[in-house]
Amino acid sequence: IARGGRVFLDARRALGTGFASRFPVIAELCQEAGVNPGLQPIPVRPAVHYHMGGVATDLDGRSSVPGLWVAGEAASTGLHGANRLASNSLLEAAVMGMRAARSIAGSDTGSTLSAILTMPGPSNTALVRPIVSRHLGVLRNAGAMHGAIAALLPLAEEEGPASDPAVVALAIAVFASLRNESRGAHARTDFPLKQPAARRRTMTLAQVLESARAATSQDFARSA
Repeated sequence: IARGGRVFLDARRALGTGFASRFPVIAELCQEAGVNPGLQPIPVRPAVHYHMGGVATDLDGRSSVPGLWVAGEAASTGLHGANRLASNSLLEAAVMGMRAARSIAGSDTGSTLSAILTMPGPSNTALVRPIVSRHLGVLRNAGAMHGAIAALLPLAEEEGPASDPAVVALAIAVFASLRNESRGAHARTDFPLKQPAARRRTMTLAQVLESARAATSQDFARSA
């Protein structure tokens, strides 16, 4: 795909005309793109399915912000570990949703929001998406991740519609570059093996930006 080729998913023999009944949503998307999955192979490419992270919560969905509970795929509960298994989405939605609801019902925060923040406008992922697709795909290596950091850092530091998605992508790039192993959904071609001991690390946004600046400075020094 990176060299301009195409990849196809061929379900004609396995499902044929039964594709639409098995996968109606995908069939509708294919039809909108002018593809009949019962008669034609489907063009595909890697895409982000789930962000294994989010707002940190306890096992009742409570965040560190008083009065704020988070449930579902917006939360980081630790349930997924280093990978995201399909059935865990039900665990996140049903179990954690119920636990959060019970926690909210039994809590008396006694406080309300003093003001609602006004967002400047919708985020623009157009500048960030090609960087992430090129450098932070399924298989990663140090060179690609450093390239992502160098491209994302200016976008993350500026005030603009691309800054929010750039901050998220930059955090992914920094954390991935610091993990010198392959574990779960994180696969590095330059570190294909898993380290004996699992480790978990947290960083603030300020630390992410500091690490990104240090990485770009080192890359500049090596190229000078």
